[in-house]
Amino acid sequence: MRQRWAWLLAFGLISHWGAVGHCQQDAAALLDKMAKGFAAADALRLRSSIVVEQQMGDAKAKQTVQHEAIFQRPNLLRVRWTENGGKGLLILCDGRNLFTQVDALQQVKKETAPKSLQQIVRGDRPSSPVVDPLSCFLKESWREKVESAKVAGTEKLRGRQVTKVTLTLKGGAQQTLWLDADGRPWRTQRVIKRAHPGGGTMTVTVDETFQEVALNPKLPKTAFRYTVPKGYRQVAEFEAPQSAPKSP
Repeated sequence: MRQRWAWLLAFGLISHWGAVGHCQQDAAALLDKMAKGFAAADALRLRSSIVVEQQMGDAKAKQTVQHEAIFQRPNLLRVRWTENGGKGLLILCDGRNLFTQVDALQQVKKETAPKSLQQIVRGDRPSSPVVDPLSCFLKESWREKVESAKVAGTEKLRGRQVTKVTLTLKGGAQQTLWLDADGRPWRTQRVIKRAHPGGGTMTVTVDETFQEVALNPKLPKTAFRYTVPKGYRQVAEFEAPQSAPKSP
């Protein structure tokens, strides 16, 4: 299961109460409000744009992904990542079966559905290392992930008043959340620094801006219905595309 959710990165292209002593009360209160609101919901719908930037020395790479997702307890979901060409990855669970559709291969893998969203999304991992809408919806504790948190000011984001909260995550990564008064995040940015096998340090910045964050949205009956697209093959395991034969 973990490998399936790691497709976002392959796609291209993606502490307990004692820790609160490191947090300003305003930051902790906002994060608590965010966590409680998402954990209490039965369904979640998200639309966002994700920009992934990688830099090592003077070399830079940038990729933008459109993300649409619907989650409903106990084990219904529809998550779609697409690039500019409109192709990408779809993961859908209708409660009985789990489908993974890879447009580049025109293949669909069908499996028996796990019993919970946690099993589908996280697999054998206990949680995600970041604080975001999905992790809060899955009832993961932000306090177990955060070393320190503070309010860095307020600003307008797409006409909406938000509070900027900066986090130092366990492990040293930096994350920033832009939260409205209800604790809903409208932007999140994470900066990760990694040692490169060839030497030097690679910096990866993942910046996600949300167009929609809806708790308990009214969903159509077809929200989790799936049909294999025309021209696609259903496979037991994904198969690498065959290379064209070499000319004599």
